[in-house]
Amino acid sequence: MQEIFEKYIENSFDSNHQANFKFSQFELNYKKYFKKSVSLNTLDIGVGRGEMLSCMKKWGHNYHGIDISPSTINFCKKLDLSCELTDDTELWLKKNQNQFEIITCLDVLEHIPKDLLIRFLEAIFNSLKKGGIVIFQVPNLQSPFGYLHHFNDITHINGFVEHSLNQVLLSAGFKNISCFGFEELYEKTPKVFLKKILRFIFRKIVRLLRTINANPNPDILDPVFYALAQREG
Repeated sequence: MQEIFEKYIENSFDSNHQANFKFSQFELNYKKYFKKSVSLNTLDIGVGRGEMLSCMKKWGHNYHGIDISPSTINFCKKLDLSCELTDDTELWLKKNQNQFEIITCLDVLEHIPKDLLIRFLEAIFNSLKKGGIVIFQVPNLQSPFGYLHHFNDITHINGFVEHSLNQVLLSAGFKNISCFGFEELYEKTPKVFLKKILRFIFRKIVRLLRTINANPNPDILDPVFYALAQREG
C-alpha cells in the first residue's frame, strides 16, 4: 500500500501546488478550535500537501508535522513548512508525550489496520497535554455520498461512522467526544445552488426511508465528518 501511495504522490503532486480550496474549508471548520490570543503547540499527523500546516502557521501557532511518506515531506519542505519524516509514527509520538495542545489527524485513520488502531490512538492521546484536543477527520460511511470518498483511494483499509469512531476513541481513553459534519464550500452559481437543493432533498428521502425501515438514522450525513476529542486535565 505504501508503494502505491508514494507513486501516486510522485505523479499527482505539482512541485508547489497546494489544494487552495482546503484553506477556506479548514478556516470554516477548524479555526474556531485554535485560540487566537495564545500561541499553541500544535501537531499535524499525515501532512499531505501541507494545507493544515500552512493554516497553523498562518494562525500564529508553534506547529510541526510528521508523515511516513518521503514524498509528502519533501513537498512540504519545499514550501518551507516545519515537518519531518518518521518511519514509525507511534514511536515518534511516544518520544513526544505531553507536548501538544492541539493535534490534527486528517484523513489518516482510514489507512490504519484495525489491529493497530487502538495502540495508534493511545500514542496520540499520550502526546497531548492534559486538557488538549485532537481533531480526527474521516470519510463518513453512514452518508449516501461517503462511499465515493472512501473507495476513491485504494489505500483506505478502514471505514467509520459516528458510533464506530466514538467507540475506538473511548477505548483509547479520550473524553468529551463530539462529531460534526465537515462543511464544504461551494461557488455561488445556479448549478451549485441546484446541486445543494437536490442533495438536501435526497438526504431527507434517505432519513425517511431509514425511519420507515426502522434503521439507525444518524445525525450526520455529510460525505466527510470529524470528531473532536479531549485528554481530560
